[in-house]
Amino acid sequence: MKTIVNYHVIDPKNIGDLFSSPVNYFEFPGYEVIKRDIRTLDNSPAPEDPESLLNHHAIVGGGGLMFDRFLHNFQRLQAGKNGNSLILWGAGQQVYKIKNSGDNSSSYHGSDFDYKPYLKDFNLMGIRDYNQGYDWVPCVSCMDKVFDKDYSIQHDFVVFSHKKFQIKIDSFPRMTNEDKNFEEIISFLASGETILTSSFHGAYWGTLLGRKVLAFPFTSKFLTLKHPVAMYPGIHWKQPKREIQILGKTLYQRFDESKFLCGTDNWRSHLKNCQSYPESLPECRDRNNWFDQQVMNHLSTV
Repeated sequence: MKTIVNYHVIDPKNIGDLFSSPVNYFEFPGYEVIKRDIRTLDNSPAPEDPESLLNHHAIVGGGGLMFDRFLHNFQRLQAGKNGNSLILWGAGQQVYKIKNSGDNSSSYHGSDFDYKPYLKDFNLMGIRDYNQGYDWVPCVSCMDKVFDKDYSIQHDFVVFSHKKFQIKIDSFPRMTNEDKNFEEIISFLASGETILTSSFHGAYWGTLLGRKVLAFPFTSKFLTLKHPVAMYPGIHWKQPKREIQILGKTLYQRFDESKFLCGTDNWRSHLKNCQSYPESLPECRDRNNWFDQQVMNHLSTV
C-alpha cells in the first residue's frame, strides 16, 4: 500500500492549523494516510534514506506555508520527489510587510509574490489565494460540519484575535485562536453580527458563517481572499511596552515579546466597508470537492 503524507503546521495553540488539513475531511482509498508537521523536514533524513519521510506522495497544506520560513522545506520535498507526486492543497502566501491603505484597498494585493520556487515540480496546485494565476482552492476547513448548524446573533460585535497579534476594542466578547475547541470558536464567531479580528481564519470562518468582518491584518494572506473582508487601514503592529523609572530617568522595556498590539482609533468608521457573502460556504466547498476529484484522478494514473 502506498503512503500519502500531509505536511502542514501542527500547532496545538493555533486552531486554524489543526483544522486546515485535507485529510481531516477527505478519504484516499488504497492509501495509508499520515499527518506530519512540515517542520519535521528541517532535520529529516536524506531523501535516499529508506526510512525517509520523503519516499511517498505528499500533500502540502493547508495554511500560510508559502513564505521564507518554509521555502527550504518545499525544496526538501522537491529534491526527494523520486517519482512520487507533490500536491498543494489550500496553502497560501504570507508576506509580513504589507501597506494596507484602507477602504478595502491595499498597495499589496499578492500579485508581487513569486510562487514559482515553492511550486517547482508540483503535480497539482490548488492555492487559497484568489486570482493569482493558479487554481483557487480555499482552506479545507470549510468542509467541517460545524458550519451546517444554525446560529443566532447575540452581539453586535465580537473580537477574535490571533494569539500573537491581539486587538483591544471596548468591552466586547473576546476570544483568541489559542482556544482548542473548534465548535466553541465557530459558535462564538457566529454570535456576532460583525466580527473584529486579527486572525485570518477568524475572517475566513466569519465569512463562511455569513457574518460581516472587519480585519486587522498582519500579513498578505488577508488580502488574497476571494470574498474580501473590510480592513482597518494604515495598521502598525508593535510590541507593548511599559514605563519604568530608575533614579529619576524614564526607561522603556518590552514586557511581552510574544505579542503585538495595534491602534484601533476610529474603527467604527470602517464598518461601512463590511459585507456578508451568503454564497461563500457552498462556493468554497464546491472548490474543495472539485479539487479532491482532481487529486484522485491524478493518483489513479501514477
